[in-house]
Amino acid sequence: MLDASTFKDSDLIKLSKENFISLQIDAETEYGLELFSKFNGTGYPLIIFLDPLGNEIDRFYGYIPAYEFIIKMNNVLSGQNTFVDYVEKYEQGNHSAEILRPLADKYKDKGENQKALSLFKELTLSSNVSKADYDYAMYQIASISLTTNNEIKLIKKFLKDYESSKKFEDAVFDLINHYKSNQMQKDELEAYNLYLNKLSHSYHFLNSYGWRMSELNLNLDDALKKINLAISLIDESNKSFPNILDTKAEVLWKLDQIDKAIEVIEKAILLDPESQYYKAQKEKFLNSNL
Repeated sequence: MLDASTFKDSDLIKLSKENFISLQIDAETEYGLELFSKFNGTGYPLIIFLDPLGNEIDRFYGYIPAYEFIIKMNNVLSGQNTFVDYVEKYEQGNHSAEILRPLADKYKDKGENQKALSLFKELTLSSNVSKADYDYAMYQIASISLTTNNEIKLIKKFLKDYESSKKFEDAVFDLINHYKSNQMQKDELEAYNLYLNKLSHSYHFLNSYGWRMSELNLNLDDALKKINLAISLIDESNKSFPNILDTKAEVLWKLDQIDKAIEVIEKAILLDPESQYYKAQKEKFLNSNL
């Protein structure tokens, strides 16, 4: 996505050529894996800005449009709103919520979870913390404690006390992924059943449930109902729509409704003709029909 759109922006290219030395490295190569480990990467794509001595100025993950990328580049050039900037302000005694939240986020992005956890806890005690920042900090404390310290009580408490939070769905996924990674299938299924009604408006969660049931070969009829509900909640122009169609096709295939599965995956291919994965899915369905 970055190569296809963001990195083709003329203003971004000009700013980059005039002010940065840019390198693009495949993180799946031996050298790329070494660098990814050295910088304690936690996701792809990883964008890191370094000073001439190789010290990290800032980083971010994932796809962002060109205008946001340019903002981040200008922040690096001005020395504002970067990791280094926030650290300097914090060390100079500025422990306001405006500094604590972004600094904690940046430590988390760097994989320094204990520092992030300490700062999020400090944020909850800040005299000028807003309700939104407080709720966000409580989520991060619960999430980091779960992933780093295997502490499950805080995430369950967050889900009980903060059902209206914008981070509620993220917390549900944190809990389910914890159960999945620890092969606690009974608990995982109970969590899905507990939160399906609460997140019946989320095509993302319904799609996750449908795909996971196809993986486990369980509750397939219900999974098909939920994925059909997900499809009704999302517009075909949404980039996630073909992925949801793929989930429906997979569930239909598991239900031995192969012709219907082929029909659905063909719709996904029409929407995303460059996807080799969807084409492979169709071949899988066709071969099973022989």
